[in-house]
This record gives sequence, C-alpha cells and structure tokens, in this order.
Amino acid sequence: MVKSRGGRPRLNIPLEVLLDAVQRHGHILPAAKELHCSDAYIHGQFKQAGLTLADILAGNGPDTLTEAHEATR
Repeated sequence: MVKSRGGRPRLNIPLEVLLDAVQRHGHILPAAKELHCSDAYIHGQFKQAGLTLADILAGNGPDTLTEAHEATR
C-alpha cells in the first residue's frame, strides 16, 4: 500500500526562468504573477541560490549569475 505524500506539490520553477522574468519586469511581484507563484517563492529561490535582487537587477545576465552560483557550490 502506497501512501500519498499529501499537501501541495512543489513548483520547481528553474532558476533561469525566475531570473529572466524578474529582469524583464524589473520587480518581483509582476514576475511572480506572470509565473503563477508567490513573491516569497522567488525570494526564497534567490536566497537559496545565494543571489540578491540587487545583483539580478544590476544588469548581470542570467548566464553570469548561474555560472557564479555553480562556482560557489
């Protein structure tokens, strides 16, 4: 007998998609609405990746940011 985990399934939105949406909109809230997630989810994913909103909005490309994140792992 297999038990279901219950609860809401994880979103698992790739970091590159989050970065792209926030850079296009310039703010987290419109990006969250576009991606159908909460602004807290985006903030949490950035924090987990070691990124700040200032870094993202400074004009650094998503490739640069994800490469920097990979180097810190």
